[in-house]
Amino acid sequence: MGYLKIKKSSYWDSMSDTGFGDRIRIWAYAYRLNKFHDFKFTILVDDFEWRELKYLNFPHTESETNIDLTNCEYAGKGRLDTSKNYYVNADSSIDNEVASQITLKDKKLEDKIKQSLKDRIGVHIRHWPISETDMNHNSTIERFNYEAKMDKVIEVLDKLNHKYNSKFYISSDVTYDRPPFGKCLPNFRKKGNWLSQVYEKYDVIDYRDILSCDDEFPIATLNEKNENWLSVYDDEISLSGVKAVKSDGNELNIVEKDWIYDLKIKRDVIDLFSLIYSNLFIPSYKTGIHSRWSEFVECYRWK
Repeated sequence: MGYLKIKKSSYWDSMSDTGFGDRIRIWAYAYRLNKFHDFKFTILVDDFEWRELKYLNFPHTESETNIDLTNCEYAGKGRLDTSKNYYVNADSSIDNEVASQITLKDKKLEDKIKQSLKDRIGVHIRHWPISETDMNHNSTIERFNYEAKMDKVIEVLDKLNHKYNSKFYISSDVTYDRPPFGKCLPNFRKKGNWLSQVYEKYDVIDYRDILSCDDEFPIATLNEKNENWLSVYDDEISLSGVKAVKSDGNELNIVEKDWIYDLKIKRDVIDLFSLIYSNLFIPSYKTGIHSRWSEFVECYRWK
């Protein structure tokens, strides 16, 4: 049995901006190509870029570190030799048939999400464009006009609240940081966060009500390289890493924890399926701008 190997993607920006909505379209192409060949291939993805595989079932898919593309041919259109290996560097649209193939591994977590979202409206609020290459650049509110952005969000939520006396679930990556350099676990309720006024005005929950962040990670752990030092971090965990400090408070260096990345991806998975299982879904183009993330959710929910 051969492999369909997905090359590392230019859509991946950082752990805070993983480009899932775009990456999944590459996987969709590989999945359809595999289906055309009666699933006689195994789809192979990079285990760092595709950490979602720890929490989600992707059929006929495995992950590997440093995928070897030696002697791999490009998987073009037409019939392929299922005993050979090919690389995939194309994408395709998402529909319900493909999206719904992906399922949660943790059924207890799935039940918790369903229970939490059964009477809530899922709302996706995407960050605004940060460059002129963004597909939404010429059709949205100016990048730093946060007051106008919030007016747009409030307008949408007010209408929903008036009509349904709504409870909301918020999925967002909007902070004052540039998305690739944002927090792994932003606390949108915290004073000073752009979204905090939404939490003050409405009945809102988010991933932190399901993930239980305080129970998932400690405030400080021993540094693996030097047990005389502690790794200390705040409750939102910046992507720049965590400070390693000694008892006298002097800073040593910046370290990064692999488990932080796994926790960030778990947050993403909870966000994704919370929107999927919400009672009603409001995609990002209604609160601001278009998003592949919202597009995936809509396809998954469509019957």
